[in-house]
Amino acid sequence: MPQIEQKVLTALMKAAQGSGSLIATSSALRRADVGSDAAAEQRDVLVAALLLRPSVGAKGRKGAQTGRLGQPAPAQLEIWSLYGDEVGDPLVRGHLHHLLLDAGHGRTPDHVRSAANGYLDAARLLLEAPGDGHGLSRAARYLTKAGELSRRFNHPLPDRAATDALALAERILDGDENDGRALLGLLKRLRDSQGIAMALADLAERAAEHFTYDVDDRLGFLELLREIAPPSRRTEIDTAVVHALLDAADTADVGYRRLNLLERAATEAQQRGLPDLRERAGMAQQQTTLEWTVIRKEGTLPPMMVARQRALVDAAPDLRNALWLTVPDVHPVMRAQAQLEADGAFEGLLRIPSSRINPAGPVFVHRPAEADNDHAVKAQVHGLGLLGRLIATQLDRIHERFRPDEFEMIDALEHETVLPEPRARILARAFLYYWLGETDAAACVALPQVEQILRELLRPRVSIISVAKGQTPGGVAMLGGLLQSMPEAGYPEDWSRALDLLLVDSDRGMNLRNDVLHGLTGTPPKHHVALILQAALYLLSHAHGQRAVPGTIA
Repeated sequence: MPQIEQKVLTALMKAAQGSGSLIATSSALRRADVGSDAAAEQRDVLVAALLLRPSVGAKGRKGAQTGRLGQPAPAQLEIWSLYGDEVGDPLVRGHLHHLLLDAGHGRTPDHVRSAANGYLDAARLLLEAPGDGHGLSRAARYLTKAGELSRRFNHPLPDRAATDALALAERILDGDENDGRALLGLLKRLRDSQGIAMALADLAERAAEHFTYDVDDRLGFLELLREIAPPSRRTEIDTAVVHALLDAADTADVGYRRLNLLERAATEAQQRGLPDLRERAGMAQQQTTLEWTVIRKEGTLPPMMVARQRALVDAAPDLRNALWLTVPDVHPVMRAQAQLEADGAFEGLLRIPSSRINPAGPVFVHRPAEADNDHAVKAQVHGLGLLGRLIATQLDRIHERFRPDEFEMIDALEHETVLPEPRARILARAFLYYWLGETDAAACVALPQVEQILRELLRPRVSIISVAKGQTPGGVAMLGGLLQSMPEAGYPEDWSRALDLLLVDSDRGMNLRNDVLHGLTGTPPKHHVALILQAALYLLSHAHGQRAVPGTIA
């Protein structure tokens, strides 16, 4: 059984001191010199643990969201338990006990109590610190986590939890903090608290007036107010909900966004029994064009998001594992799209039955229900662009940390059947071109390898070569057909669709394979090439056993 290494505990405490962030603590701990190999092994386990996300799912669910490591090894659990009981920093303590709770290790009530109290103590430290808007947002998230644990496991929180939450909400509303989402989550967790209904209603109403720049936050506060306010105020609040959507539509400078907000306003008005507002939204929508307004603006990623991507690479034990970390099991763009569709983001007025035509403007007709939604596809393509910037951040960090040469990349990528050594050498050169800034060369070299990897991956499960029959010549399946065959062969449909949009969809997708290899575009931007390299890594990760074999249960 492992024992606590005092140098590791000291380094962990020093790394956590004043950081208020698990990512910052992990990064600082990784750089700490702890002496022996045994101590370094414990340090590395803790570095990786600090980057894992505890579950927010249903009660009793084990192993939820513990990253891509799956169920932790017993030795890891012992290290988490040792340091979770001894570390003095409340945030680290709460986080480690939350991970142990997810893994089903030890007594559930003990971990629930330790995790919740750790989050509460961490929030209080941030609340008592000098004015820091980011600190207040983090404090709100920690109090929300504590409340979520209390609700899931029926664990009563100390009285100070509600007091701290109300004090924090007051400070956010009185200051310049702009994180309405964090405050909304905090107030929602206070709904079941005793004796604070009036104070909570007042805070929700003030927040709805304060966070007017974000319509979704404003709507969240109004819905919360509707739940806790007297029934006599519901019509007033329902009217405020529709007016919030109409006001946001009036200030929207993009045709699609205005149309979407008007659809939501019409839907809400009809469901809440407000016919006058329903008619107002319908008339405004019929006078709005459905064309997209294209805005070209250099975007920047949030610093915390960039730091997390770099920290994931820093926690990888070697080059190969760092490369696999660029590829999630579920494609993030398609997952976000599925959530939007589940929330009805692409439904609204155009699907509401109407018996009257307003002559003040054109009447819009939806495509058949079974057809792909143009708005949804354009949102997916936009999401791919943002994802590419994140992948580029990770690839840059891999280069900074490992400085791999051609032979090291070959060793990391090579697979006996799917990517033998000669082709692994070609793909390795694509990565080296990318890191040299030669993105056009990287794309031209990598794209044929992506197709070849996919063809070899599918060969045991689908027909790759068609035999000539009569007047019909035979041939080899091309990339578009191969991508469409992925679900049939047991590979995830979300990745099949994402790769199709990325590589070959010439109608509404990015179509990089055709545009680059047929000379239809200039030098592709760096984040587009990063997505091509990620596609190769995703397909290779199946060959290297990093994901469930098609036809099996993970």
